[in-house]
Amino acid sequence: MMITMNAIAVATQQATAMTVDNVQPAQEKINMNAIVNMYKNTSDMSALRNEGYGSADFEIDEKTLVYFSSHHGHLDSSKKVIYRADTGTELGVHGLDYHAVPPKKMIDTTRAIIERSNLDTTGIEETIRTSHDGSRTFVQYRLPAHSYKTPDGDTASLGLLAVSSFDGTWPFMISAAAVQAACTNLQVFVGGEVAVFKSKHTKNLNIEIGSRVIVKALDVFENQRELWSKWTKQPMTDFMAFQEIVKALDVKSAQKIIDDSYTNSATAVMEAMPRRNSDLEYIYNKWLSTYKKRLGLNRWAFYNAMTDWSTHAPQRKSKTHSMASVRSQRQDKVATYFTKMAA
Repeated sequence: MMITMNAIAVATQQATAMTVDNVQPAQEKINMNAIVNMYKNTSDMSALRNEGYGSADFEIDEKTLVYFSSHHGHLDSSKKVIYRADTGTELGVHGLDYHAVPPKKMIDTTRAIIERSNLDTTGIEETIRTSHDGSRTFVQYRLPAHSYKTPDGDTASLGLLAVSSFDGTWPFMISAAAVQAACTNLQVFVGGEVAVFKSKHTKNLNIEIGSRVIVKALDVFENQRELWSKWTKQPMTDFMAFQEIVKALDVKSAQKIIDDSYTNSATAVMEAMPRRNSDLEYIYNKWLSTYKKRLGLNRWAFYNAMTDWSTHAPQRKSKTHSMASVRSQRQDKVATYFTKMAA
């Protein structure tokens, strides 16, 4: 039977009240293990901890920025720089009251939140990625014990996305998503509250609150399944799908041609565009060659073409944007568009 949180508090208070002089090291170790191993998910999460932190395995440091005045010499500014301790690379500049959460602590916190939750972590998978020299961290979890059938008969497992950044892109946030088995698309959730836990960069990230509210992901998942089912009943033609891709990607040149020419041919629009758009072509080709054939001429097929792009489409060459960062931006774009459509 799971020990209650009140029992933990009592045990912790008792352990704190004891002095080092009257506690034997071995006994102290046993008491701590009793507290740590009380969670039903501890074994699964310990296996992840043993895998380390991947590309996020580095320490950070910070220094107050200094400026020079010809009359007063060197003066401290109201800003500080966050940087990697191993390479010295700048990760972000913030006010002096900003508390930087190291990537390893962010990952530890996410693991602790999942560990203490009522989610079933059997077979849990963790993927850690970083971008912008470590200023952004992405951690994706797949929980196969929470798997459901999609409208086309595929299996989708609950996914959790944890993100954090030093450059102001995001706070520390855990969002719900799904991972399809057949196409491995990451099905970003839309509508409602998909961010099941969010916290600013403060000294104390509340693990206990996080572990309670993260179970909302199951409700979010159920709501998405209902929405997916509705989408199978919403018909779309090829040109309707093309028009929505243009809107979702905000391809202004294509939209102008559509508005001015009144054409209903995607091919004619793309041929008239002043330059090719590889993202537009990728999604439309996936719609034509894969998803409308497999899932039918409906919005569910269109959604799958979009999530194929956000998950699998190749990245343009960039010195600053990693694939993890590009995927995150694409997923945000897909989620934003379909949320507007679902409203």
